[in-house]
Amino acid sequence: MFTKSFALAWVAVYFCRVVLITNGIIYAISGTSYYRQSYDGYELREAGNSTLYTFPVLRPVIKDAVIEDQFDGLLILAPFMGAAYICVAFTSLAAAFFFRNIEAAITLLVQAALFSMLGCIVRPHLPEDVYNEGERDNVQNAQMVAVITGWIGAVLPIIAVLLQQKVPTPIKYCISLYYRAVGKSGPAEQADKNLDSIVDA
Repeated sequence: MFTKSFALAWVAVYFCRVVLITNGIIYAISGTSYYRQSYDGYELREAGNSTLYTFPVLRPVIKDAVIEDQFDGLLILAPFMGAAYICVAFTSLAAAFFFRNIEAAITLLVQAALFSMLGCIVRPHLPEDVYNEGERDNVQNAQMVAVITGWIGAVLPIIAVLLQQKVPTPIKYCISLYYRAVGKSGPAEQADKNLDSIVDA
């Protein structure tokens, strides 16, 4: 039965999943940019024209002179940075769509605490003169949003536990929709048990 308690629990649980999806998309875009541009950088380096050295993904944030001066180091780090972002991105998306509620919340908590928050802690100690004017604060503020939404999204599913509400996962909704589409017959209680056994396996 649909109640106010269930509605509140559902919003709490799916806010966590929406944050995971949002983070996954953002980190996937950043990660693929780092990875792709590192190969473009190899070609520029082989051409030997240092005036062409650039990382478009960094250019809005880091001064051109710094990118040109530190190009070899950035070229070495960029693929690993991209791989880290891509790993976090696909872990986020997997958690959002395939993990159970508690597992999705734990994934978001670890991501917010270890990935986003550590960046916010370290960044104020970095030299400001390597950034374009005002960009260090802009990046810091953007990542602080990720930290805040991450912590909120990770903690909110506790509401479902406190309200003693079982909120179906996306997989359970999909399987339930499939059962309806193929006209699965049988008592409702038995169908629910079968559904739970598939999802919790």
